[in-house]
Amino acid sequence: MPLMELRLPAIKGIGGAPLYLIDRYEDGKSIYDIDFEFLPGFEDPASRHPVGHGFQVIDHLTHNVYRGRMAYWAQFYERLFNFREIRYFDIQGEYTGLKSRAMTAPDGLIRIPLNEEGGSGGNGQIEEFLMQFNGEGIQHIALLTDDLLASVDALQMAGVPLMTAPNDIYYEMLEERLPSHGEPVAELQARGILLDGSTAGGDKRLLLQIFSQPLLGPVFFEFIQRKNDEGFGEGNFKALFESLERDQIRRGTLKVETAAA
Repeated sequence: MPLMELRLPAIKGIGGAPLYLIDRYEDGKSIYDIDFEFLPGFEDPASRHPVGHGFQVIDHLTHNVYRGRMAYWAQFYERLFNFREIRYFDIQGEYTGLKSRAMTAPDGLIRIPLNEEGGSGGNGQIEEFLMQFNGEGIQHIALLTDDLLASVDALQMAGVPLMTAPNDIYYEMLEERLPSHGEPVAELQARGILLDGSTAGGDKRLLLQIFSQPLLGPVFFEFIQRKNDEGFGEGNFKALFESLERDQIRRGTLKVETAAA
């Protein structure tokens, strides 16, 4: 083994990606101190954390897998890492569908939703991703912030391309969907931020979210803020799914048969 190289055991995960198993190091120490040399100007630990846009941790890593493989990979994480399923979705658009299981580690710090194609008509969004990605893998990376409004402003200033905002009706219906949610609807709409959660019984549990356009091939980012809500924006799933479905039809990647007049 070369000098200054670590021998890290790994397990082959989704899409053949290696999952490395590393020891927990004492405070102030990192495997990167052994495996890498810092660039000039970054030797001081205080200089290694540049000012960002308010994002603190990776909230979840959503994976797309082949049809019929979602259960296999869910059991993989259950057997090896004692993950547990915390959410299940079965979303049907007008022409295609999606099924998803959200898995989480025992401490709740690692969350991995698993998506597979759920419809029977044509190549849906998951199948299109699998073709572009050349197999199974991470569909999107979700980053957590305490102030999504400010973070989105910073992202826009940095030129990060975000998905187009939903239509006006989406925001007009927010009060009906989430009575007394208390969020600034005009500011959300101006930035294209989505709102989900529950306000039943006066117990407000809200999730703010927005997505980037694809940035790494078909892979994109999600930017979220949690206000006592541990979901994944289920209330927005169907609306977003149908909008992506319409985009597929427009681009010609989803063929729809129209009834004869």
